[in-house]
Amino acid sequence: MATKLYPWQEDIWHQWQQLIANDRLPHAILCAMPEGTGRDKLVQYFSDTLLCLTQGTEPCGFCHSCDLIQSGNHPDLHWIKPEVEGKSISVEQIRQCNSWALESSQFNAKRMIIIEPAEKMTESAANALLKTLEAPPKNCQFVLLASSLHHLLPTIRSRCQTWQQPVISAEVITQWLLETEELTVNTQSIILNRYLPLAVKSFYQDKKQVSHQQLLSHFSVCVQSSFCNTADVVKTLLKLEDEGLCWLSYLLSDIQKRQLGIVTDWIHCDEKETVERLAKSISSNLIYKQYLSLNTLRQQLNDHPGLNKELLLTQWLFEFIGE
Repeated sequence: MATKLYPWQEDIWHQWQQLIANDRLPHAILCAMPEGTGRDKLVQYFSDTLLCLTQGTEPCGFCHSCDLIQSGNHPDLHWIKPEVEGKSISVEQIRQCNSWALESSQFNAKRMIIIEPAEKMTESAANALLKTLEAPPKNCQFVLLASSLHHLLPTIRSRCQTWQQPVISAEVITQWLLETEELTVNTQSIILNRYLPLAVKSFYQDKKQVSHQQLLSHFSVCVQSSFCNTADVVKTLLKLEDEGLCWLSYLLSDIQKRQLGIVTDWIHCDEKETVERLAKSISSNLIYKQYLSLNTLRQQLNDHPGLNKELLLTQWLFEFIGE
């Protein structure tokens, strides 16, 4: 099992095995777990086990069903995802899903329907799914993957058994990356990536730590100069998209902590000089105002991708010298 799942998933998997062994699986499971935890691997292994013809608590890896899963052609396994990345899961997709749920299994066993990300269902799609969850077909297992619970309808949540990934410790992440990727990581990168192991891995492999340093450097120069040269900051933010805005939000939060006399629990724990310098050179009122404004701007850009990002980011930066 160690080669199939990540080490931080073992406790959840052992509990799921007990449910399988005791024939107590709920008809619908909601995995409320961020993407960086490797939730898709956990759910894939779960489906491998349920569809395996040996009907045990681990997939055998050798039966015809396991072969079909490996080839991506199992007729009883259905992943429902947005047809276009970043878009919604439509009601038509859920109606097709409901149709699959009523079909007979090709192997006289279970059928698996996995919806990812479940929070991307339109309201009409969620309501269409709700009807099936209220009267679930026999031997059909639903799994919904979502980053958070509050984006789902309460009625959907109430029809599922919810599972969440406990916070993964920095020690576990550090050891895993050292053993599997030969990566040596620092605590700041783990906190910056919200203790999500796969996000930390990507942070280093995609050299995002370089982009992070560049952003902090450009931002510091920009907001402390009498002439606010926004070009370098905006260029970096356009490349990083929401992740860069998130890093700046963390930085402004750390600055506010320092201005309040809080010298612990900073996200940018390795950037103390930068935080100290900005905390002294920018007023607390302006930092607070810009922090709130930035988080509002992030929400606007996420909700309305067609907005002029360059213009809005430039306007936000100019506020630092507009006081």
